[in-house]
Amino acid sequence: MSRAVGRAVLTGLLLAPAVLSACASGPPPLTPEQVRSAHPTPPTPEPTVVPATHLLDRAYVAGGDEAQKLDLTVPGGYRGPRPVVVFIHGGAWKEGDRGSFERRDGTNFAALRTRLLEQGWATASIGYRFTDVARMPAQLHDAKAAVRWLYAHAGRYGLDRDRIAVVGESAGGHLAQLVGDTRGDAAAEGTLGVTNGAKSDVVAVVSYYGVADLRRLVADRVAAGCGTGDAGRASPEGRLIGADPAAPAAARAADAASPIGHVSPSSAPTFFLHGRRDCVVPAAQSRRAAQALTSAGVPAQVETIDAGHADPRFFTTPALQDRVVDFLTRYLGAPDRTADPTT
Repeated sequence: MSRAVGRAVLTGLLLAPAVLSACASGPPPLTPEQVRSAHPTPPTPEPTVVPATHLLDRAYVAGGDEAQKLDLTVPGGYRGPRPVVVFIHGGAWKEGDRGSFERRDGTNFAALRTRLLEQGWATASIGYRFTDVARMPAQLHDAKAAVRWLYAHAGRYGLDRDRIAVVGESAGGHLAQLVGDTRGDAAAEGTLGVTNGAKSDVVAVVSYYGVADLRRLVADRVAAGCGTGDAGRASPEGRLIGADPAAPAAARAADAASPIGHVSPSSAPTFFLHGRRDCVVPAAQSRRAAQALTSAGVPAQVETIDAGHADPRFFTTPALQDRVVDFLTRYLGAPDRTADPTT
């Protein structure tokens, strides 16, 4: 190698660190203010205004029984997804009509529904198979399938799938309690309707004079001075499980169909309303269920009035409506009054 080439190589080696250092240092780093200016945070979009929706006879089990349908009303003009209150009708598990919640005559259930809609909450009314078609747990599986349908279709209809409550009266109160007490219990779900990822969990339950303990129902009537009433295998409760609920041989089936047999710390908070003169389902049923929930650490309260079974005043009395709305508001959230509900 010539002397000139050697000098050139040596000079390059001496200069290399300086060149590399200059390349590595580059321009000075951006300040936090410069970073925010170069990459501004996009503005939070306004919640979408949910349009009014009224669906009737919507099947929650594809190709299922005629009873496996629901009605849904979503009040329009409110921003963001709406909480949902699901209503389950009564009728001794052998009759009744989900449409009773939809009628606009201002009496009984319709009066409560109107009040709920005024809060900006969506309402749904569900049907279920009667005991002449299927026994328990078919009725529970139907109710849970209906809730899962609402969960799965929440985005389409502007519903809040994480804020669903269930309300039931008489036999429907029994089913509402079961839905709340089996929250998170995979064995109670059934396989009907939408099952892939959809949930039947509810955040709260309101039970109007619902059966809670099938085995002790007749004993509670006798203790209340009402006599036995319908009893045995042919009673509504007997037809529900296919046996006499008070018989020792039917204890397992009766307990499986009784909300009180499913109470756990995972149960949903429950508000019980009952008549002190109820001889069909004595108020002791609600008191005992509330006590079981409280013992499990679950919020529960009981409101009794001087009335018999299925008295219209449960739904039409403004003070009782207020108590139900106050209870549901704790778990569904305060009504959204930022928009004009007439929109």
